[in-house]
Amino acid sequence: MKALVMTMIFAATSMVNAVAGNPESKYAYNHVTGEDGRVKSEMVYKADGKYLEHHLKYDYAYDEAGRLVKKEAFKWNEIDGAYERYYCLTYGYDAEGVALEYALWNEKEGGYTDGKQRTVYSLTFDGVNYQAYEWDGRQNGWQLQAEHDVTSEANLFAVR
Repeated sequence: MKALVMTMIFAATSMVNAVAGNPESKYAYNHVTGEDGRVKSEMVYKADGKYLEHHLKYDYAYDEAGRLVKKEAFKWNEIDGAYERYYCLTYGYDAEGVALEYALWNEKEGGYTDGKQRTVYSLTFDGVNYQAYEWDGRQNGWQLQAEHDVTSEANLFAVR
């Protein structure tokens, strides 16, 4: 179960990177791990010819069970020559699956905005259910935007 949940998380991250136009071949990565072997932070550099340029930095936090609970992203500010907060992904786990919330950094308020997007991955008897929500300030609650069931049969490319 833990492996499936982590696979879903990494697959979602890969899809976000693909949609954002971040092909891995244009970037170089450096990981900093803690004593426990988990990645604490990751630096992403643009690979421009023979030089590397600062681009993004990610900091990771884990719970006592070793599950990812927070991924904080920083972008490089050329003017200040430093990383600045960009967005934060917060992961929540329960018996049914994983919930993921996305919040942008708000410079004026000095904190992350309330989560405006939420995704829930739930394990079903024959696959995974995906639900995407957006925050509706007028109704003061999460509104379902999309739902999709992925069954083990849906992943087959060919059948004998």
